[in-house]
Amino acid sequence: MKLLKRLRHGFARLLRLAWKAAKWLMYITGFYALLFLGVFAWQMAAGALRDPDADLVDNSPAAKAQRQTNNAAIIESVRQMVDRYRTPEYQRDAHSKAHGCVRARFEVFESQATYNHGLFDQPGHYEAWIRFSNGTVPAFPDTESDARGMAIKVMNVDGEQLLPPMLAGRTQDFLMINSPSFFIRSIEDYRELERLTAQGRPFTYFFGEYYLNPFDWRLRELYLGLSTRKPAPNTPLSTQYYSMSAYKLGPHEIKYSAKACENYAVPTVNRDDPNLLRNSMVHLLRERDTCFQFMVQLRDADSRMPIQDTTVRWSEDVSPFVPIARVHIPKQIFDTPQQNAMCEAMSFNPWHGVKQHEPLGYINQLRRDLYLHTAAYRQVRNGITMNEPTSWCDSLTEYCDSESLPHQTTEPNDTDAR
Repeated sequence: MKLLKRLRHGFARLLRLAWKAAKWLMYITGFYALLFLGVFAWQMAAGALRDPDADLVDNSPAAKAQRQTNNAAIIESVRQMVDRYRTPEYQRDAHSKAHGCVRARFEVFESQATYNHGLFDQPGHYEAWIRFSNGTVPAFPDTESDARGMAIKVMNVDGEQLLPPMLAGRTQDFLMINSPSFFIRSIEDYRELERLTAQGRPFTYFFGEYYLNPFDWRLRELYLGLSTRKPAPNTPLSTQYYSMSAYKLGPHEIKYSAKACENYAVPTVNRDDPNLLRNSMVHLLRERDTCFQFMVQLRDADSRMPIQDTTVRWSEDVSPFVPIARVHIPKQIFDTPQQNAMCEAMSFNPWHGVKQHEPLGYINQLRRDLYLHTAAYRQVRNGITMNEPTSWCDSLTEYCDSESLPHQTTEPNDTDAR
């Protein structure tokens, strides 16, 4: 009996201790939940109220030298990441999973004089390649939420190129994802994120080394980063993509966007298919043509439309997107070994282009050198070489037969795009 009493007493004591521990755990959890919400609200409010470019614009010699140092460190971190995630081929450091490269015609409208600069100076048709992709590295299946990318390479474009002759072609690249804003404000932050990502611990960037110090949390950046990751659409051909950063359009400053002409129906979409986006494009383009409106948004210098801070979305109420071209994607068979290999070898860079469309801001300056270095590193390691193409035929000889080119039956105009 005494033994039973002692056991009951000991068990009751353990229950009391467990209950006290549970209460303290609830207190601590509640405290950190409130702290998390408070820090998040404070950072979101600070991001909304600050002058977005005020602390980012510094062209002093010391600041320029520091940016060059940061850029070099970022390039090295990305090289390490490319090495880390080779499969066994060396892949892109971002948007490594392609859904396919498709042929398209980039059709420039006759539009208002405001937009008549560079590629858009005169109405006309250009051959183009478009690569659709997922954003993360290593590559996720399409069933996971992710950023989705659309990269357009317009070929045989006249004008003075941004890159030196050894690196330039006669192309104009437009790089976009399905989110209107980025989640990194500065080159210093970009450097830290790439360093930790190369080590395989990217979430340390958002929460600090031990996750407990609220002064190390970057909750606004985490929110913006998670906002770029969305469930897969039924097809990459039925969504809207944005440049996120700013560019020149002659004397103007703009952002650009490509929006699907309609919500294209794909009757046989298997939402459990890890390659559903490639397969949905295969089915859709086997049956019909598709298109995108290509639009630009002019910057209003008197409104909150920063150049350096890419985390701020420009207001479409103040300055709506205006269609100035159409991307016509004819029905086709694109999922072939030859075209897939060409797609992987091709590189896209916002600095492949003419001076009237110069990328703006420090992050775009970083992208120039980063994309050039990583593309060269990847291609050399994979034993491939590929110059900037001038046509479909220049890319793949199977398209040198004029009968294989898509037939355009109508002249483009801005009424079609609207």
